[in-house]
Amino acid sequence: MGLGQYAVKIESFEGFADIWRRTRGAWHWRCAFSQPFWLENVCRHLGAPGEPHIAAVYDNHGPIGVMPLALEGPTASFLGDAEVCDYQDFITAPGMAPRVLETVIAHLGKQGVRRLDLRTLRPDAAVLEALRALGPSDDAMRLEPVDVTHETGLPDSWEGFLLQLNSKQRHEVRRKVRRLENQARFTFRLFDNNGCTDRAVDAFVTLFRRNRQDKAAFMSDDMAAYFRDLINILAEQHMLRLYFLDVEEQPAATVLSFDYEGVRYLYNSGYDDKYDHLSVGILSKVFSIRSGIAMGCRRFDFLKGAEAYKKRIGGHEVPLCRCRVEL
Repeated sequence: MGLGQYAVKIESFEGFADIWRRTRGAWHWRCAFSQPFWLENVCRHLGAPGEPHIAAVYDNHGPIGVMPLALEGPTASFLGDAEVCDYQDFITAPGMAPRVLETVIAHLGKQGVRRLDLRTLRPDAAVLEALRALGPSDDAMRLEPVDVTHETGLPDSWEGFLLQLNSKQRHEVRRKVRRLENQARFTFRLFDNNGCTDRAVDAFVTLFRRNRQDKAAFMSDDMAAYFRDLINILAEQHMLRLYFLDVEEQPAATVLSFDYEGVRYLYNSGYDDKYDHLSVGILSKVFSIRSGIAMGCRRFDFLKGAEAYKKRIGGHEVPLCRCRVEL
């Protein structure tokens, strides 16, 4: 059922992917983590916080928006796992966000859903803009901070990036790079869309688990399978940027990142602490920024988390929120 001339259809992942293929050139799929291939991989390996409910809204001419949800009792949340989906959002045709959200809310009410619990949302999330346009009361809609992300703009050159840093940050970056250059033979290798191998994926998982018990616990067998498939999927989508910083021909640090719509996203990383004296952990991120500039990226997104190193290499804090709406 729909609202006025609009109708809601609950899509499978196959149907969701078909909408994505048909509309990716016309709609702004600005949240990388809301793409069907990402969410399907999450659900396949890590499950969903309820029953998947991918609500697509149609008018007489075709789809105008999709809201990938999971239903758990009277609550609807975004589909996906907040541990691996740093941001969440819905997707619509230009100018249709309020109508899509209004139609989905009406549909959810008929399913017995009484509240939306949406996270993790950037300040520019399309769903927040649509909610404000619909104008729920302050009693019905509550926003609360849940985390932060960091990001920085990227200029045309590496020197231009260094000039964006304050004098202390710039001095520390140059000092660390110079020390590595003077004390070790190193290479910074890229595995991307054409050259990623199982051996490279194994090396990434090994380095991720290497030093910290919390990261080793996070990288369970199920999570490792999720990452293995994700890396292959990102390669298929021409988004993968998996880097290794080798010291004396041994993998010392790794950065799993991906490029999407001119933005480089730092998704995860790991390093071997026996190379701590060479600052390989932070330098692997620095070199990923430098590579992103060379490849034409215009923004570097460190993704969710308040780790101190992000500010040390130019990241600016952006708040992330949770939005709860009583329907």
